[in-house]
Amino acid sequence: PNCDKEWSYAEVRKMALLTPEEMEHFEKTMALNAAKHFFDSKLCPGCNSSVVRKDVSNLSVCCSLCTRKKGQNYEFCWQCLREWKGTRPRSDRCDNDGCSNEALKALKNCEDIIFESVKDVSGCPSIRACPTCGSLVEHNRKKCKNVICPRCKIEFCFVCLNLTSECAGKTRQYFGACSSGVAPRQTSIPVWQQK
Repeated sequence: PNCDKEWSYAEVRKMALLTPEEMEHFEKTMALNAAKHFFDSKLCPGCNSSVVRKDVSNLSVCCSLCTRKKGQNYEFCWQCLREWKGTRPRSDRCDNDGCSNEALKALKNCEDIIFESVKDVSGCPSIRACPTCGSLVEHNRKKCKNVICPRCKIEFCFVCLNLTSECAGKTRQYFGACSSGVAPRQTSIPVWQQK
């Protein structure tokens, strides 16, 4: 009781008496999760291998494994995860029916937020893309205007989209309007430039 010690995977594997099949499943899942988190990778719809985009402004992505296997260039859409249709490069969508960016739709169509504690702020969208990594974040409407992104752990002002140190550093207003005002509704999603 009251032990919050985190076990390493090696300890869990040993103590849980995992079968070789279970170990393979867990290790493959952990590797895929790490690749998605650190490298923004997706699974190719042709061969199910992990692929990383070279050009983050182009939705047309070439899978080298499928290209080699099929003997011809195999490209898929990063957004809808179907075989690429249409001209390239494109950053908005491919020509497959129903291909659209759900995150951009959410940013465009979300309601404005009404803060419980932040005063003198109106016209702020209720969903924002983190200015550092692009992950969608929703404010809980309570407390101050700053949020910490669950993906990259960077703290930013939900109202002006500046880092908290830049916004609050100037005004010291955690519960009031920003000196730069409300940032406009976002029309693109920032791409995380991890170092």
